[in-house]
Amino acid sequence: MRGFSRLRALRHGFSPLKVSFANGSRIARASNILFEGKASFGFGVSITARGGRIIFGKNFSANEQVILNADIGGNIVFGENCLVGPRAIFRTSNHNYADFTKIISDQGHKWANITIGKDVWIGAGVIVLPGVTIGDRSVIGAGAVVTKNIPDNSIAVGVPAKVIKTRTN
Repeated sequence: MRGFSRLRALRHGFSPLKVSFANGSRIARASNILFEGKASFGFGVSITARGGRIIFGKNFSANEQVILNADIGGNIVFGENCLVGPRAIFRTSNHNYADFTKIISDQGHKWANITIGKDVWIGAGVIVLPGVTIGDRSVIGAGAVVTKNIPDNSIAVGVPAKVIKTRTN
């Protein structure tokens, strides 16, 4: 990230030696983020957490153009050893839309936490919606839209994401 100074790194609570950003990545001002260890981010990653919080476990890696948004509320928590493919999206909020007497943009938002377990691989273009927990050692296939919880040791694919296989030793 161009101009990512030591002072700014310390303000966010992590050592600049443990967290690396490619050019074009950004952290929105006043975002509430925590790095528990080494993390790396590819080109064009966007992190916003002004209303909620984002916690990155040890050995986190995000490919290019990943969007992590906890701006309205809710937390995004990644366990250790998580891999996130390019153009994946994590968003803790959605618009309310049930009241037909108001336009959607005037109805506010609802939010919920997103929790990603340990040793999880999120494929390219995956979308993870509010309220979802993805279990430890799971794999989410490219292009999946995760709308419901995924158990530990699962391989899930599709729109909406469905478990197609269980990982075994």
